[in-house]
Amino acid sequence: MITRRHFLTRIAAAPGIVATGSLWADDKIVAAKSLPLHHPGKVKSIIFYYCKGGPAQAHTFDKPRSVADPALYPFGFKKCGQSGLEIGDVFPNLQKVADDLCLIRSGYGALATHNEGGIHIFTAASKLGASLGAWMLHGLGSGNPSLPGHVLLTGRAEGDKWAVSDGEVHGGARSTGAGGLPPSLQAQVVNDLQRPIANLTSPMAETEQTRWLAELSALNAGFSARHPHVAELDSRTESFLAAHRMQTAAPEAFDVAKEAAHPAIRKLYGLDALPTRSTGTKLLLARRLVERGVRFIVVPSMSVPNLEGGSGDWDTHTPTQVRGVIPNLALACDQPLAGLITDLKQRGLLDSTLVVWGGEMGRGGPGHMNHNGSAFTWWMAGGGVRPGFAYGATDEQGFTAVDKPIHVRDLHATILWMCGLDFTKLKHNGIGFDTTCKVARGIMA
Repeated sequence: MITRRHFLTRIAAAPGIVATGSLWADDKIVAAKSLPLHHPGKVKSIIFYYCKGGPAQAHTFDKPRSVADPALYPFGFKKCGQSGLEIGDVFPNLQKVADDLCLIRSGYGALATHNEGGIHIFTAASKLGASLGAWMLHGLGSGNPSLPGHVLLTGRAEGDKWAVSDGEVHGGARSTGAGGLPPSLQAQVVNDLQRPIANLTSPMAETEQTRWLAELSALNAGFSARHPHVAELDSRTESFLAAHRMQTAAPEAFDVAKEAAHPAIRKLYGLDALPTRSTGTKLLLARRLVERGVRFIVVPSMSVPNLEGGSGDWDTHTPTQVRGVIPNLALACDQPLAGLITDLKQRGLLDSTLVVWGGEMGRGGPGHMNHNGSAFTWWMAGGGVRPGFAYGATDEQGFTAVDKPIHVRDLHATILWMCGLDFTKLKHNGIGFDTTCKVARGIMA
């Protein structure tokens, strides 16, 4: 019988088995079945379109009632749908699905620096904390043990020479990490839309690969029986098995080619026009992953060309940046997001999927468009939120949340509550939520 050391030396040379260094679908840690829900919850999956840089609420979904410097507010608003929600004219397609949107106009408590703000908006912690996606996966368990349950989708579609970046989150791995939760709950990064998951093709025959994995499990089981305190070994064994399962499941799940060939899908997600091609492709992929049980998917915005020269993201301070960048940032996501909501609705998935739009902070102050942690706007659709509804309000100039203010931590607690998870009962090795969190029941249908 071969030794465990010799076996692992041999198996490490098989790229199809060690397709991942992280524990994507560890059944020992990420339960295939959810923990007992604390109460009935509608949300099974979340797609978060993250606006890197912090979008100005006054340019998008919260029309200011008083304007100090008109040069900073060049965009109009329109009352939309039967609900009459006021939405910025830079989003003509989202205006058409206004009756599906729940606007949250009274967010506050954001950290007004980008890197720290990114970590805070994803984890509700100022230092090391578990991300919202990690907590959701911890509570609900894996919806599909053959796929990663928490995914960060970046990259550009083939032929996209318009976008300036692939898209990323401020705060990097700490923003979408597991914090003190098991590392298997962190986001799996996909940054190549042509080859989303590397090394899935094994040079070994399936029968040989299966035999090796069985031998590995047997060797490790014997070691674990002698050393029960070394829990990491079981996790590592499961990572090999998860990678094996993904060899079958992942290529099909991440392949959008067949769907993207349909004219109706291409139009719905904006796959033909360069400004919407990459975002549309990623949101179509996100919908496919939701259909297959993936819990939490982050799609970050990309930097785009400035109409007046240069490029940028949602970090817009000056009239030139506002006029030049925001129209293209909105263009990149407007059609794909409206298409995603329509597609989910047609497939009967919107009730169980929460679509979220927002950044790490808001903007605005007397005479400028600087970072603002005292007011920001997010919107949500599906998942049991009140459709065609605006929650809370800011002051006359849109600088401070004054009506029904909802803190970053409260947003997390509310989203988890809609998943059927009570933040006061979510614990892992002494790690939990701030007990001062409040659930914003007013946004729920």
